[in-house]
Amino acid sequence: METVNTNDINIKEIVDRMTKIKAEEKTLSEEYTLLQAQLQMIGESDLENTKRKSVSYLGNGSKATVTIADKVASILPALFKDIFGKAYSDLVTEKHTVELNAEGKRLVASIWNGDYCSGSVEEIVSKLDCDEKAKKSLLKKLNGKNYETDKKNLIKLGGLDEETAGDYAFLISEIVAYDKIQLIIKLNNQGVFSDEAFEQLKLNVNAAVCVEQSTKITVEDMS
Repeated sequence: METVNTNDINIKEIVDRMTKIKAEEKTLSEEYTLLQAQLQMIGESDLENTKRKSVSYLGNGSKATVTIADKVASILPALFKDIFGKAYSDLVTEKHTVELNAEGKRLVASIWNGDYCSGSVEEIVSKLDCDEKAKKSLLKKLNGKNYETDKKNLIKLGGLDEETAGDYAFLISEIVAYDKIQLIIKLNNQGVFSDEAFEQLKLNVNAAVCVEQSTKITVEDMS
């Protein structure tokens, strides 16, 4: 390729500056990756043995959030029909291959991780120190689908601090998951829930999928 020569000093400055920026980008990228790895280790350590899915750290006018997420991989998708029965079409997307949709992934990840419990979202909301209007709004918004969204709503409408809101958001996701588990079992067992059917469901899930946890870090400029 022919190199264009020019006496225009502005073009030389542009080329030199672009080269310098490219080198700086590489250095900054390597530094960012190292800092990200350090923050990931800190975040995973702080979240270990807690019910929270994320933790935030403040800088001077900035914030970084470390989030733990579940990655669901199908191993024996043929078992999905046995797992979900009549609810199959609501939780599985069929393409050329059989795949769980987002709702199905959330549910099997909850079963795999044991992240479910009996309880009442209404009872949790009723005990919050906020007015009735806020409580009604929370009952509409808290659905267990998105941990971060539920946490933000508990902070904004429920008046909770970030740590408490995170604990409540996780508890709500566990309650919602258990309600759905009961619904699926009843749907496929003539309206009856039994521990035996639940154990079989868990065995099928553990055989059908593999769930791994991944960590994501987001950084925000708050200035």
